[in-house]
This record gives sequence, C-alpha cells and structure tokens, in this order.
Amino acid sequence: MGFRTFCAVVSLLSISPSLEAGAWTQPKGTHWFKAGFMFQDTTERYFIDGERTPYFFDGRSQTRALFLELVTGLTDRWDVKAQIPIFGISFNDIADERTSTGPGDLRVESRYNLLNGPVVLTAGGAVKFPTGEFVNDAEIVPVGEGQYDFDVFAEVGKSLWPVRGYVTGKVGYRFRAVNAETEIDYGNEIIWRVEGGYQFTTHFFGKLLVRGLHGFDTSSFDIPLESLKRAIVYVEPGVSIALSPSRGIELSVPISVSGRNWPAGPVFNVSFTQSF
Repeated sequence: MGFRTFCAVVSLLSISPSLEAGAWTQPKGTHWFKAGFMFQDTTERYFIDGERTPYFFDGRSQTRALFLELVTGLTDRWDVKAQIPIFGISFNDIADERTSTGPGDLRVESRYNLLNGPVVLTAGGAVKFPTGEFVNDAEIVPVGEGQYDFDVFAEVGKSLWPVRGYVTGKVGYRFRAVNAETEIDYGNEIIWRVEGGYQFTTHFFGKLLVRGLHGFDTSSFDIPLESLKRAIVYVEPGVSIALSPSRGIELSVPISVSGRNWPAGPVFNVSFTQSF
C-alpha cells in the first residue's frame, strides 16, 4: 500500500459518532452514557488536491468502530467527558488485504459554562492520548495515531423556545504533537461545527449539522509533506428517538462534501444513550 493511501486510511481514525452535546453542560451529579457504532465502506477518497477519486489498485476501505462515552457533571457549569473507541479497520487492494483491530486513542474533555442566559457560552479543552497501538509500517493500518492532540474550543447555543428547537455552534483549534516514532509533524487544525435541531413530537427529534476540520502544513524533519495535510467537511442529518425520559436511540449519516487526504462517502452512525 502506498504511503499516501496509508495516510488517507489513517484519517478514518478521526471519524466518530459525535461526542458533542452543544453548548449546554451536564448538571451536577448527573451522568450521560453513550455507546455508538459507526460504519464506513468506501472505494473513494479525497486526494491531496481535494479531488474525489477512487483508491489506487482497486482499493477498498472498511471501518467499523464502537465508541464508548461517559459525561459527568462536576458542577452545574462544569463537566468532563471520556471516550474510548474499539476499531476494526481493513484496507484491501489487488496487492494485499490488511486488517487491524483493537482499542484506539483515549480522548478526555473538560468544559466550563461561562454564560447561562438566553445565549449559552461554554469554553473547554481536550486531550487525545496515544493509547491505541501505532505501528510505523506503511503496510499496516494502525488503530492509533501515535501522537498527542490538544484541543481548545468555544461553544455557543440558544434555545428557540417557544419554538421547540435550538441552534448551537463550535469553533476550536487543535495542536497536534510530533509523532515520536516517525518524527512527522502532522500540522495543527481548525475544527468547527454548526447544528440546529427540532422536537417534532414528545419522542422524536430531528437535527442537521455541518462540521469540518481543516489542517495546516505538515512536515517530516522540517521538509514539507503535502501528502499528510488533511481536511474534511460533512453535512450530517440525524434523528433521535426517546425511549424514556432518560434513554434514547440516535441515528445519523455524515455525508462528505469536500476534503483532502480523507476517505470519501457517507458514514453510518447508530447510538444508544442513557442518562442517570
């Protein structure tokens, strides 16, 4: 598998069911658990020039992942989140079949509500720990990225009551550390998200969001490496079904509309949520 193809497959590790809850924090002493499953099967990618094109040599990328998330309210304005994925990733072409499975990188996030009025404002940060196995071999698809990420972000939200809807947005900056094994500097990234939702009935909710990631220059030993600079924009419709006041099911389909060094095509997400 060529190095550029390998890098595009690695980008799959950043696709996940949303960890977001908008700008609103979890109340003190309460918890929110989510088990989410995602699946993508694609033969296309966004190349280094942003063109959507088939993988070389009849390549096919398949990713299955289970994401386990827990949110805990430390105070009415401050919550913490943890997420761990378990991956099953394969990339096959005419040359070989490659499969990797196992836990991915742990992500821990903390948010604090700065303004809780008609407009909600929350600031936070996150750390991605390189706990997933990373193998420095272009013929192996790893389940971990092999380096730390550090995010800082701000979120804003507003209820549209008496209309049973909401709008929320997020913008952040991701600092990506140098990979200790490869000495590759993956480049920092801008992350953003805009979402709107509406409650159609007591048990049925709909949402539509647009989210993206835009990376800066990457390098290896201070030599520019365009084959690793990545970007993606998704349009993501979704629905939630409330099974009870504390339990629900979420379905969403992020659809890629543009990108760079990233798998193309839709992603299918289904999640079970429980608050307690």
